Amino acid sequence: MLQPPDITCFLFFFLSLTDTGTVEVKVSDSAVKVVKEQDVFIPCTISGYGSTELDLQLLSVHWSRGSDPVYIYDRGSPNPIRTGSELLNTHLIRGNAGLYIPQAQIRDEGEYTCAVTLNTETSMGQCRVEVSVKPSARLVPSDVIIEEGTERGVTCHANNYYPEMIKFQWIKHLNDAQHVVLRQGVSTNEPLENGDGTFNVTSQLMLKPSMEDDGEKYSCIISHRSLENDLVLDFTLSVKVAKLKIILLGAVSGSVAAVMIVMCICCCRNIV
Repeated sequence: MLQPPDITCFLFFFLSLTDTGTVEVKVSDSAVKVVKEQDVFIPCTISGYGSTELDLQLLSVHWSRGSDPVYIYDRGSPNPIRTGSELLNTHLIRGNAGLYIPQAQIRDEGEYTCAVTLNTETSMGQCRVEVSVKPSARLVPSDVIIEEGTERGVTCHANNYYPEMIKFQWIKHLNDAQHVVLRQGVSTNEPLENGDGTFNVTSQLMLKPSMEDDGEKYSCIISHRSLENDLVLDFTLSVKVAKLKIILLGAVSGSVAAVMIVMCICCCRNIV
């Protein structure tokens, strides 16, 4: 006679499935941003494994950037492919599969995938890492002195920055609270790439001042992804009197002096 199946086995099997749940991976919804040479942590959280701690002997975590493997953790065996990258066992046990990368470089930028396999169940998430390099900036010349009526350029340099996209803005200050954006006489070159992947670029403002412009204040403003606040480079315009004016004034002064001398001589002769 056939015995009815033991219902206890079914209950145990059902409860095991319920307790296991569905493994899920959560990564950052927004890009992870880092400045070159700083350390970066790329979050990846595992959930749905139905216990207080993960069994690391049943866990595999594969981190990749595009198609390139970065870090492989396979059932207790770590394999850091990117030098210095790290996953911590103490974090993994609690479902934290975030990847630590020291001293981020431009080559570390890209789309990262965190693929988690627990038993035979796999889940993955993707997020972007953006590596930036702050520009070094300067004005040439540092002292802007222009002769009245002549044209001269002021150049704003942004060097060794990344990524390529950058914005320049030239302004003229009307007073402490007001300014106007200058568009006429402004030209910006195409960025040039350096051997290390960074870029150099210049923007130039051409000025042809009159004496009324002497003492006017200007700024070159640089905006870039790497900057929390824009870089602002200020200068004050000094306008010199034109050489021709100096020559003419000298000639006139000399003529007046000569006439006065002649008049004095004539007066002296008349008195004698």
